This record gives sequence, C-alpha cells and structure tokens, in this order.
Amino acid sequence: MKKIIFSLAIIAMLCGFQSCTDLLDTAPYDKVSSGNMWANEALTNQGVAGVYASMRNWGVYGASSYNLRVVPFECLGMTGEAYRSIPYLSGTAGAGDALFSNMWKNLYEGVHRANDAIAHLDEPGEGGVDEPTRTRLLAECKFLRAYYYMRLNELYGRYGHGVPLYTVPQSSVAEYAKTQSPEPEVWAQIVRDLTDCINTPSFPDRYVEKGRASKGAAYALRGRAYLMQGAKYNYRNASGRVESTTIDKSLLEKAIADFSKVKDCGYDLFQGGYRELFAEANEGCAEMIFSLQNIAKPGYGARMQLMAGTRSTGDRENKTGYSQYSASTAIVDLYEYRDGTAFDWEKVIPGYLSLSGNDRVVYFLRDREAGGSPSVSADMSSKIDAKIPKTAKDKYLPEGNEARLRRAWENRDPRLQYNIIVPYGEIYYGTDANLFQTGNSNPIPYVYRWPVGATNQSVASQTSMGIASPYDLRQDGTNDVEFAYRHRKFVMEGYDCQYIEDNPIDEPILRYAYVLLMWAEALAQTDDLTGAAAKVNLVRGRESVKMPGYTFSSKEDALNKIRDESRRELVNEGVNFYEELRWGTLRQTKYSFYMGYDPAAHTCYGTQSNGNGSVSWSPINDFSIWPVPSSEIEKNPELKKTPGWTY
Repeated sequence: MKKIIFSLAIIAMLCGFQSCTDLLDTAPYDKVSSGNMWANEALTNQGVAGVYASMRNWGVYGASSYNLRVVPFECLGMTGEAYRSIPYLSGTAGAGDALFSNMWKNLYEGVHRANDAIAHLDEPGEGGVDEPTRTRLLAECKFLRAYYYMRLNELYGRYGHGVPLYTVPQSSVAEYAKTQSPEPEVWAQIVRDLTDCINTPSFPDRYVEKGRASKGAAYALRGRAYLMQGAKYNYRNASGRVESTTIDKSLLEKAIADFSKVKDCGYDLFQGGYRELFAEANEGCAEMIFSLQNIAKPGYGARMQLMAGTRSTGDRENKTGYSQYSASTAIVDLYEYRDGTAFDWEKVIPGYLSLSGNDRVVYFLRDREAGGSPSVSADMSSKIDAKIPKTAKDKYLPEGNEARLRRAWENRDPRLQYNIIVPYGEIYYGTDANLFQTGNSNPIPYVYRWPVGATNQSVASQTSMGIASPYDLRQDGTNDVEFAYRHRKFVMEGYDCQYIEDNPIDEPILRYAYVLLMWAEALAQTDDLTGAAAKVNLVRGRESVKMPGYTFSSKEDALNKIRDESRRELVNEGVNFYEELRWGTLRQTKYSFYMGYDPAAHTCYGTQSNGNGSVSWSPINDFSIWPVPSSEIEKNPELKKTPGWTY
C-alpha cells in the first residue's frame, strides 16, 4: 500500500504543520513550523510525509496544470515538444518568468520542510519514535534535502554561482537574507547529507515500502553529484557550444564507486519487459530505485496521462486526454534499426529530407483507395486533398501511402513503439465515451492515421465516414487537427484509469538503467571505454530490447553514443532536459536545426489548429542557467543577480 500518499491527505488537517507565517511574504519559502508536529509517532510520520510531498506539483511530478509544470521538463529537452509556446522555449522568458519563481519556491519549500524535520529528529529520543525509526526518518529527510539542493544547484547555481544554503530552520526575516553560497559549497552539503544517509545503519539498502528513499538511492544520487563535479562541460553562450571539459578524475572515480554500490543494495535491471516496466504492477520492481508515488485519488495522481494522452485516451469518468505535449521528431529518428545502424529516411523514402519540411506532409497522409476503389468517404477524401501540397502532389499514393510510411517503423529498436505512438504503427487500445455510457467497456482499437475528423469524433461517427476497426486515433484540435508523435509510455490503455487527471502509475526519479548510463559516462571520462560500453550494453541487451552491443572507438564516440542511449531509454521521464543542460548540448539539440529538422518541427510540419509551440534561444538572456527570480531579489537584497540575465 502506498502509505506515504495516503498520509498526505491528513497533512492538510494539521494546521501546525501547514500554517504559513508572515515571514513568507518577504523571505524564501518555509511552510514548516515546529509547533507540536513532532510530538508523537503519528505526527512525526506525517511530518516526514510532508517533506516527500514537496516533490509534487513541480517539474514532471504530479502537476496540476499545463502552464508551468508537467510539460516543461519533458518538453524543454530534446525528446519532447510543447503544444503551445512556453516563454522559456520561445526565447521570451525574463528573470521574472513564473517558471523560474515557481521552481525556486517549490524547491526551497522542500528544503525548509526537510530542515524542520532534521532539526526535530537530530537528537536521540526525539520525534516520539524508537531509535531505529528516528535515525531512518532522519536519513530520509537528509536524502530529500540533498535532492532538492541538487536541483537548485544545477538549475540556478551553475558556473560557480551557487544558491543560498540553509541547513537549519530560520526564525526571523534577517536569517533568511542570505546570499548565494558558492556552487562547490552546495555540492559539499549535498555529499555530506547523502554520506550521512549511507552511514546510517537503520537506513535500508532497498526499501520494501515503495516510494521511500533508501541507501541504494543515496548511492545513486551521490554518484550523480560526483559525476556533475567530476566532468564539467564548459558551455559558452557567446559561441553557443561547449568549448572545453574540466575533468576531476578523483571525483569521477568516486562516482564510479557509488554507482557500483547501487546493485549491491538490491537494484538491477527489470527483465520482465521494457513496456511492462512502466505498468502499475511493476512499479516496485528492482529497477525502480526512487519514484514519486501516485494513486488514483483526486490530487494524488499524475497528470502526465492527461497531458500526454490523446482524445482516445479516457477514464471511467468519461474524460479524455488533451494531447498537450508530444515526442519530438528528432527522438523518433534517433531510434536505430535492429542491427544497430542509424535510421535513415533515404532507405525508406529516397529524397525525404531534401524535400521541404512542409512538403513532407504528403508522405504521412492516409490512403483513400483499396483495390482501386475508394476506401474512405467523399468528405475524408476532400480532407486528404486539402492536405496534399501542390508542390508535392505527384508524391502522394492514393493506395500504398500508408504502407510506404509504415516501412519507417519496421525493424527498429523495439523501444520506439514501446514509448511512442507512430502513424500507421501498433494499435493503441483506448476508450470511447459514448460506448462506455451504454455499458460497453471493451477497449477500442485505434491506429494513428491522418487526417482525421473532429476532436471528439466517436466510433459511431467514424463508422459513418466509412472507417472500420481499428479506428482513427483522436487528438486535440478541430478538423485541422495537429499531427505529432504521441507518447505511449505512462499512458494507460482501455478503461484501466479511474481518473485521467490522476494516473496511479508512479513516476521514476532514479531507476537502474539511468544509473548504468551515468556510470558509463563516468567510465568514459576516465578513458575506460571498454567498461563504459559494457554498462551501456546492459541497457541495450535486455531481453525485451535486444539491441546489438556497442564498442567505442574514442571518448567522443563513447559520449555521443551514451547520450543518445540516454535520450532513447528515458523518454517521457523528465530526465532529458536536465541532462542536455548538464552536457551543454541543449542549444544544439533543442534550439537549432538538428537531425534534419527545424526546432519544434512536428511529425510532418503541419500547422496545428491551435498553434505550434515555438522554439528560439533568447537573444538577450543566457538560457543555459536559470536566473535567480527577480521576485526573490526584491525580497532578499543579499541575493546576487545571475550574470547573463537582464533584470
């Protein structure tokens, strides 16, 4: 049972824990007050649950709206695309943008909650619990503080700037008026906290109860902290590229040692199938080191399904998905052929990439004939005609257009169709609200074809248009519906989901495949190319993936392949943006012409009915580091403005 999640519902009733002080109006955010919160076992457990609760409602985790939360951390990176323009993507975000201030606020709220818990659990006999429980809970809170500070430091503290460091509860406005501690000091605090966790005898190697921090998670996180310090990719905004790499071999060796300890704690790759790994039944498997817990309860589930799911994704409340973020064209092309060679459009459609982006739409259109006779209604035939570019009219095949495109998905890395719904690819089993209302709860088979009819086109209306099972996958928009690759990972099928706004599947923060890929990177940076390849090949060689093993010819070759494997493996897990930022590749892979595509190029460059999300690197501000929010500068004049940003 997901005990942490259920306990959060009680926290709202604990006014001593949740009450805000006047301090919040003028200082960094601290919603944790001491009071009687830590007086007995029940309240202490609720207090620790509150430290975990700060993981919700930011980043990719448990978001409540499209605006700033669930979308950005997948869509800000190379692997995802936003439906509408986000200021950080469109190049218009300034230091006052709500994305920066909300993230700062939520992360520091987590820090201060952790500080309060640590202060009340730091001495023997405190918290109203036995000693093994006290020290275990103390270690959990130190792990969470380290996690929150890691995110703060890598977003706002890069290039030596650091962030304000608070390790004890503050009692006055003056105590909150701190300037930034240097970046190395923040990393040192993160390492101290994680080392304390690892050295705590009562802190379990691998927690039986899902969703709690463990010694294995502490090793993984500390390894990442060492990796980030041991291999610094020195991006320069003026040139738009990484100009050098600073290597500290001693820190990389510490990262390698920590990553090796994770398996000793009981974690390993899940061998039951890549697609099955992300099912609710397997969220407690050995691969899942640390995850945010979700349940099918309003306010305590993930909204990822709502945002990533299509209109053919539904729940038992007759609500559907929004199609409000998608997989990028570049990530789809990055999945190799089964023999390990790079995917090449020229092998499928000669001249594909030499054709203009807008003209490529012709290859994605559905058939309108079968056996020489019309196979769709006159209305659908007209829709197809309207989509055929005049400059590429001769390239459309009335019969065989779908089959030609389908060859693009054949013999590819199986993770492609495990992760992403592609046109004319594998069936997606979804829902139909009209049928469900009549008592028919059988999953409905859909195939991604284009164009389709109206947004909420029912199976019945599709039948009237001459479309038989499997039916057209429904997306958002109107008759000029958008056409973008859709996520399959974390999107439930049929009527498995009670509430589409509260998906019960846990969201992995650290899993063993991610550890192996970071481990491979650290090995490559210490020139152990054979060892690095061995770690990547464990990820590639699982029974459900079975991609050929790599050998690396050079450090550059190793790093490129490790990064590409990370992109393919971790799609829709909110990881890629942080890694592109760390590697200094964000501008190259997200904001520039990349892999034959313009930024924000959707599947076939078709114009979305409600607007494409634009992408442009800021001509004014340095997007490779997030600014200390201007609202925080106003409240705390001791804070230094972030260089490279206009305030």
